[in-house]
Amino acid sequence: MADAIPAGPEAITPAWLTAALRDGDALDASSAVVRIAVASIGERGGVNGETARLLLDYEGAPGPASLIAKFPAPRDGALGVATFQRWYEREVRFYDELAPQGAIATPRRYFAALESPAQYVLLLEDLEPAHRLGDQLAGATLAEAEAAVEAIARFHARWWEHPTLVDHPWMPFTTVGLHNAGPVGGAFASAWATVSQAPGEPLPAAVAPLIDRAVERYPALLEAASSPPVTVIHGDFRLDNLFFDPGGAVTTIDWQFTSRCRGAYDLAYFVGLNLDAATREAHEAALQQRYVDVLREHGVERYDLDQCRRDYALGLLLSFAVFTIGAAGEQPNERMRAVHATGLQRLAGAILDAGAEAWLR
Repeated sequence: MADAIPAGPEAITPAWLTAALRDGDALDASSAVVRIAVASIGERGGVNGETARLLLDYEGAPGPASLIAKFPAPRDGALGVATFQRWYEREVRFYDELAPQGAIATPRRYFAALESPAQYVLLLEDLEPAHRLGDQLAGATLAEAEAAVEAIARFHARWWEHPTLVDHPWMPFTTVGLHNAGPVGGAFASAWATVSQAPGEPLPAAVAPLIDRAVERYPALLEAASSPPVTVIHGDFRLDNLFFDPGGAVTTIDWQFTSRCRGAYDLAYFVGLNLDAATREAHEAALQQRYVDVLREHGVERYDLDQCRRDYALGLLLSFAVFTIGAAGEQPNERMRAVHATGLQRLAGAILDAGAEAWLR
């Protein structure tokens, strides 16, 4: 398509959307979109960009009755970070280059265009109401956790130390980029100073010296997570980005943090953020074992449970850094404020239980 991409959901015209859906083989050449209604997704509509549901009417054979449209963040602060981290480029390239190779379920991509790191559009299959979106605040059930861990382990196994990883230079090492260790480490230090003194439920006192040391050791932690064995990670693998079909199978969305990293980062991020303390304490070891077992079932031989546990502890520390930076920043709504606060509490407990201090010496 030669036409400029729309600036946001309200700027989409029937003619532009008709061409986009035809380009993605989602609409017959003799059919056309004639009406578009833009529906808000509410507080679950994304943090790092603008997301809307489009309800569509057609002339001729119909295409999808609805779809999800993603655009850059309307807020300057969020847009600046997204551009710096090239989040939009990562998501578009994931759908263009990696998603077609399978290994994990994703929504159908109808159309994607990237005109600059700050200007893009992505049109995706609307999974609702056939699939149920997870809820990070509510926390994962054991069945949801098992399904999520198995899904991400299969995906990691597909790309584990894969020689073609070097063919995707748009994927940084770690979600924040190993090359960005300096500025992101500074943001972590500043954010921790804010979050550790913020009103509200205090974090466990015992975690504070560990995070103080993690701030000091941050570049080294990123370096460790970037060292072999690495795979492709989702990077934001939490319930708010997972849909479950009636049988419990997982479909993943929001691939803006796609990167190269030790796979246990995704495992730690999910378990640490999405399980309440009692559920995590009861099932954490079994979920780690299941992750290693699924890797082995799919061809990863030289990775054992002890290594997984060490990498898991590292992933918890790096996840805490990401959520600390997020908690200290501008919040798009009250739900995300609660997501950050609850996430930090859960991660703090997981860090204290995981022996993470071994990475901080």
